[in-house]
Amino acid sequence: LDTRYVLVCTGSRPSMPAVDGIDTVEVLTSENLFELERPPASLVMIGGGPIATELAQAMVRLGVPTTVIEQAHRLVPRDEPELADRLGQVLRDEGVDLRLSTTATAVRQGGDGVVVETDDGEFTGAGLLVATGRIANVDGLGLDKFGVPISAAGAEVDERNRTLVPNIYVVGDAAADRPRFTHAAAHDAVLAVRDMFFPGRGAPAHLVPWCTFTDPELAHAGLTAAEARDRHGERNVTVYRHELAENDRARADGTTAGSIIVVTANDRIVGAHALAPAAGELIHELALAIRFGIGVDELSDLVHIYPTIATGVGRIGADRSFDTGRRFRAVARLSRIFG
Repeated sequence: LDTRYVLVCTGSRPSMPAVDGIDTVEVLTSENLFELERPPASLVMIGGGPIATELAQAMVRLGVPTTVIEQAHRLVPRDEPELADRLGQVLRDEGVDLRLSTTATAVRQGGDGVVVETDDGEFTGAGLLVATGRIANVDGLGLDKFGVPISAAGAEVDERNRTLVPNIYVVGDAAADRPRFTHAAAHDAVLAVRDMFFPGRGAPAHLVPWCTFTDPELAHAGLTAAEARDRHGERNVTVYRHELAENDRARADGTTAGSIIVVTANDRIVGAHALAPAAGELIHELALAIRFGIGVDELSDLVHIYPTIATGVGRIGADRSFDTGRRFRAVARLSRIFG
């Protein structure tokens, strides 16, 4: 088979942590879990990223006692820490046993199921689910024979998903150092095909929002507050919040356990995060603001439908404009007094 271009989009598979005995017990993953005819009597999970967090809430709502073992000190550690901590509390309130800052060291079969040994004791479940990351499906394709560097992280590509070998493109989970989301893979695939026939056309996805589909959802776009301070300096960063407890739609629906956070640097929005119902829908407006360097004041220029959670975005802009106007009037008064 001869071809001018090759586009590799072979995805990824669940990875197994370096835990003693992991290969001696039956392990559930986000793929084979859905092949079960009935939920396990109880479940121990290793991992605390988006997949583990989503499945932990789903399992406990199905009546499955669930323990989550995560070595980081919070769930979804790539997200805005304040909201990640609040999501963790939501799961605790629903009955999930969160064991954070805990490392699994060994796994063995026990009389009542699978025993997970950790640095904080032993935990037993009828089932063991592992969600600690994914491995790129690039082995066995022969890419290395063409000189394409590959590893468990995937094939090395540039921002347009081109490998070191002309005319070989790799996208999605098969590419190294790329966001591992279905929507990012779809964007990169379109970009790669466009680049084959119209070189240089299309915008690489420098900004990829994501969402953890819990209840409430946790959505993320751009920089966290800490990342913004590291990149732009403490003095240049401002964080704005809208609590759902102050949102009429959230209050009417009884879903006030959340918040919308907007991070600015030099008065331009560089990050946005939301813990809210349908936060994955809400975040796109703020991602667009980040993409085009919009300031917080301009958020109030768009009329938001009432009553919706999204009115909180406009409220952030309106509050900022009000504060700016108040400061300006105060300065003007002082100028007249001491002029």
